[in-house]
Amino acid sequence: MSLVSAGTRIFAGRVGQVAANAAVVVLVAQRLGPAGQGHYSLTVAVTLLAASLLGGGMGLAAVPALRQGRVRPQRLMRAQFLWMAAMSLVFGAAAQVAVSGDAAAAWFAAHLGWTPEVGRLAAAGAFGMMGFEIFTYNLLARGRLVVGSAINGWRAFGHLLLVAALLVAGRLTLTTAVAAFAVAQVGGLVAIIIVALRDLRRAPASLVTAGADGVPVAAALPVGNGDVPADLDQRPLWRLVAFNLRHGALGQLSAVAYFLLLRLDQGLLEHFRGATEVGLYSLAVYVGELLWLLPGALTPLLVHSSAADASDPRRDRTAARAVRMGVGLTLAGALPLFLLAVPLLELAGGGQYAASGPALRALLPGIVAFAPGVVLAGDFIGRGRPHWNTQASVVTVIINVGVALALIPRHGAVGAAWASTIAYACGSAIMLWRFRRATGMSLRGLVLGRHRRPLPL
Repeated sequence: MSLVSAGTRIFAGRVGQVAANAAVVVLVAQRLGPAGQGHYSLTVAVTLLAASLLGGGMGLAAVPALRQGRVRPQRLMRAQFLWMAAMSLVFGAAAQVAVSGDAAAAWFAAHLGWTPEVGRLAAAGAFGMMGFEIFTYNLLARGRLVVGSAINGWRAFGHLLLVAALLVAGRLTLTTAVAAFAVAQVGGLVAIIIVALRDLRRAPASLVTAGADGVPVAAALPVGNGDVPADLDQRPLWRLVAFNLRHGALGQLSAVAYFLLLRLDQGLLEHFRGATEVGLYSLAVYVGELLWLLPGALTPLLVHSSAADASDPRRDRTAARAVRMGVGLTLAGALPLFLLAVPLLELAGGGQYAASGPALRALLPGIVAFAPGVVLAGDFIGRGRPHWNTQASVVTVIINVGVALALIPRHGAVGAAWASTIAYACGSAIMLWRFRRATGMSLRGLVLGRHRRPLPL
């Protein structure tokens, strides 16, 4: 499958996913109101954090081992299932503590609106998200670039159907909204496991790209086979799990830092201004972040293509072209959204979310500014440098928290939006600097695609 073909199919799936996710956000926001929407958004944030923390890099660490053929996918999946079984006990225990301990239950009820049922459903949703990410990396490593995005699209559509059915039946509450979310995540996990197991019977796909003369060139395996032990496939499962933890945990911290970058401001907003203000802000955030699904369609392609031989200039130019495309797509969506932000959110929220419009307008410049970072995250993983993502995310979180503490107490949701915009711009600048330093690419080559060195024939 060519990069263009794979990218087109992933992009088509992302457009459908954007539409379904937007519809879910609108339906939940309308029915629950700003306070209920705030509790729902914070609950989803907690599930994201739990999934990121307990993923352990099980999928991320599998990419080089599978690409280099150092471990059979069957054994790798058995090790991953072992990890997931252990984490299911952790999720269950954490949920029990959150809903049964007097102090913990009172805190979650006051700040997130939880009942015992909501806590258990959130744990199930987090488990589904964690497993989905793990097995998506397996498929990416074997060249199945489109499968994860396709299942993501169907998962979003199924989530929309569940929420719509609850709304029509008059039963859409915080508990049932979280239940629909959990069912969608677990359903996505079941689907990705079925696909991954069926894929074991097939040979790994070979991503084919076009050379300068139009002759197909197979994507090269990553260099540095010594990074993966030759005896990895013979190790006991628990040692395979330990290897994945040791090599994937640092990269997994990027997902944790990225979550904090996206959602920590909502926690600060709840602390200073309450759940209603979080509800107003979260609607603006959800609508704005939907635009990132468009450049995000390029991320899985770069996870694969950027693992090519470092001596091939096509690798770096493909990544730079993806950055330009990602920014263009995001900007094309952000401009009309900026103009229509206030009337659109007033209409979507039934008049309850008029205050969300200014927050969305303050957030959109940052959404566009961070589009290169969304794309380059896949490039850094493909290069075997996921810790670059972690470093950029940590710096961005620090900036976000500092500015948010200064702006949120006085300006509420709009202050949180401006804090995010400033942080996103700084984070993107760090990632672009890192990319240029690693590739030696000129600013003209990155922005305009004009390179001094011609491609080899």
